[in-house]
Amino acid sequence: MARIYPERPPQSIIDDPKHSAEMKVFHALQTLPDRYVIFYSMHWQNFHDDWGVQEGEADFIIVHPDMGILVLEVKGGAVIYKSDQGKWFSQDRNGNNFEIKDPVEQGRKNHYEIRNKLENLPNWPQSKLNIWHAVCFPHIYLKNQSLKPDLPREAIIDADDLNDITTAVKRVFSHCFGQNIVTGVPGQDRMKMIEGLLASSFEIRSPLGIELEREDEKLIELTEQQFRALSILGDRKKAAIAGCAGSGKTMLAARKAQQFTELGMSVLLVCFNIALAEDLRKRLPTIEVYNFHKLCREAASQAGISIGDSIDEKDLYDNVLPEALLDAAEKLGRVYDAIIIDEGQDFQENYWIALESLLKEDGYLYIFYDDNQNLYGGIGNFGGLILEPPFVLNQNCRNTKAIHHMIAQYHNNPDSLLCFGPEGRPPELIQYSGEDDQIRQLQKVLYNLIVEEHVDNQDIVVLTPRGENNTRLVPGLKLGIFTITDQPANHESKIQATSIYKFKGLERRVVIITEIDKHTLYNRDMVMYVGCSRARTQLIILSDENASRQIKDREKTET
Repeated sequence: MARIYPERPPQSIIDDPKHSAEMKVFHALQTLPDRYVIFYSMHWQNFHDDWGVQEGEADFIIVHPDMGILVLEVKGGAVIYKSDQGKWFSQDRNGNNFEIKDPVEQGRKNHYEIRNKLENLPNWPQSKLNIWHAVCFPHIYLKNQSLKPDLPREAIIDADDLNDITTAVKRVFSHCFGQNIVTGVPGQDRMKMIEGLLASSFEIRSPLGIELEREDEKLIELTEQQFRALSILGDRKKAAIAGCAGSGKTMLAARKAQQFTELGMSVLLVCFNIALAEDLRKRLPTIEVYNFHKLCREAASQAGISIGDSIDEKDLYDNVLPEALLDAAEKLGRVYDAIIIDEGQDFQENYWIALESLLKEDGYLYIFYDDNQNLYGGIGNFGGLILEPPFVLNQNCRNTKAIHHMIAQYHNNPDSLLCFGPEGRPPELIQYSGEDDQIRQLQKVLYNLIVEEHVDNQDIVVLTPRGENNTRLVPGLKLGIFTITDQPANHESKIQATSIYKFKGLERRVVIITEIDKHTLYNRDMVMYVGCSRARTQLIILSDENASRQIKDREKTET
C-alpha cells in the first residue's frame, strides 16, 4: 500500500458528510502500490508585503519517484460547468446547485506554487521536474467524455476509475508527461526533499525538555488532533486551543510562531511563567519571547514610562504592570502581525486588553490554555477577544500511560483524556514521617537514581508545592553528595529543586514531588495535576502519612 500522510484523517473529517468525496478518494489512493507517497489536505502559506498572508491548500498530492508529482483536486456530487458564465457548480441529491471554484485553475495554481517552493529549497537540483495537475470527480461516470480543452478525459479520475486506481493514476501520469517521462522524474534524493517539505505540516522538531543528552533534539510526530489544529489555525485569524497537560500546546505555539516568522511577519510569543519563557527564548532565538510581566517592563522602558519600586507586589503584577503596558502601547502602536499566548489560563482580564493593544488590526491571535492548570486564578473568557468555541486537544503525548493514569485522577474531566504513550513504570509513592525523614528519604532516592541506576542528574527535577519562603529545599542544601540549586543543574553534584508553580510548562524525564503534607490543602488537585504531568517517564512522590493515604485511596477510587 502507498504511504499516506496522515495515515488516518481526523475523525471530524471522517464524520463530516461534506468531506465524503475526499474520503472516497483517500481510501482509493491508499491502495496504490508501495512506491507511491500521498499527501492529503496539504496547507501552506505565502506572505507578501502588499497583501499579507495567503493560504494555499491541495486536496491530494501524489508523488512517485519514477514518474513525478500530481496535484489532484477533488469535486464531489454532480458537476456543472456553465460556459456562458465561466462558472462551476456542484449539485447535491436534491438538485440544488452550489458554485464552486474552478478545479482546473485550482490545480494549476497549486502545482506552480508547490513547484516554486521545491525550487527554493536549499540544494534542490534545478533540473526538469515532472509536476502537473489533475481533477477527480468521485461521484460521476464520464466514460470517454472530455469536458473542456484544458480538461481532457485523460486528466480526469471519475467514479469508475476509483475501482482501478493504479491504472487510472498511471494513465494520468502518462498523459501529463508523455513518452519522455523519465527525463523529469524526482528520483529518491528529490523524494526525500519533497517529503521533508510537505511533511512539515504535521511534524514538529522540538527539544523534549532536557533529555539524557541535552544537545539532542528528537522528532515528535503530531497526533491526529495536532495535525488538525495546525490546519485549522491556518484558516483563522483568532483561535483558542484548549489542551490537557502533555497535549503539545507549547510545541504548537512555538511552531506557529516559527511559521509566521519564516513568512517575514512580526511575532510576539508570550507566556506566564518566567522559566518557560527562558526555555522558549533559548529554543526560538529569532522570535520575541517574554513572560507577561517582563513584556510589560520592556514595553514601558521603550516608551519611556517609569514604574515605581515601592509598590505592593500584588498590585504591581495585577494592575500597575498591565496598565504600564497599555500606556506603552499608545506610544508604540500596534506593532505585531501575530501574538501567540501560551498558559492563557493564567492571564487576568486586564492582561488581555493590554496585549490586544499591541496587535495590528488584522493580526493573528492564538491562545493556548488548560483550565485544569489555572494556578493563578486567571480569567477564562480572554477578555472577549475570542468568541468561537476552542479547539480541544485531549491526547496526552508527553507521559507514559502509567503516569497519565495518575494525572487523570486530578483532572476535572478524566474520561475526556487519551494517552497513546508506552506503558511505563507506575509512579512510586514513598512515605515519610516528619520533615527530617523527608530529607533523608529524598537523599536516598537521589543516590539510588544517579549512583546506582546511572540516571543523569540533569534529567531530574525536585518539585514542591511550597513557596521559596516555606520550603526546606533551598539553594545550597546538602543532600549527601548532592547540593540543591534553583537553576538547571550545571554540575554533576547539583540537583535542581523548584516550585511546581515555577516549573509549570516545563518537563523532565524524572520528576520527584515532595513536601506533600497537611499544609498542601489549597488547590491540591490542581497542584498535583500540574506537578505530576511534568514527568515524562518516571514519577516519584514523597509525602507524609496522611497525604500518602489520601493518594492511595484516590487511586483505588479511580480504579
